[in-house]
Amino acid sequence: MDGGLPEEIAYAMSDTFILQGEDCQTFVELEELYLEAFRDFTYAVSEEKERQYSAVIEAVFQYIHIHLHEKITLEMAAEAVGMSACYLSRIFKRETGESFVDYIQKKRVEAAKHMLIYSDYTLAAISEYLHFSTQSYFIRVFRKQTGMTPGQYRKYYKTTGKW
Repeated sequence: MDGGLPEEIAYAMSDTFILQGEDCQTFVELEELYLEAFRDFTYAVSEEKERQYSAVIEAVFQYIHIHLHEKITLEMAAEAVGMSACYLSRIFKRETGESFVDYIQKKRVEAAKHMLIYSDYTLAAISEYLHFSTQSYFIRVFRKQTGMTPGQYRKYYKTTGKW
């Protein structure tokens, strides 16, 4: 967080590595997990520092991160940062290169990928937690972004051990 990583992301990553640490049986496994955590946190901080957005868009990103598991509308985010939805939509697209809705979907799929790898939650539970309207919509959005279904993604990463 001192490096600029949003609090919610830092805590989620930390919780995940703590849970994985509890499963480690040997010092070598724990050391490998430590190195993976170090790499992942370093990469996440680096990604955050590379972004060059206005204070308003940064505030919108923060709002999205905090409310990722809730219903998020452009109007709600605009109200949170004190501007009109129409204007926010325009500047969001201009600065990020993607629509507000596409950005939220991308962030929800990133969170889903993390949950698929590091938890045993069902697809229905993940879909509901990340506020997708239906499980089939979740699967469709996930496949569009990753090229595979959530079930295929989980199976691949669980069987290959590639995180």
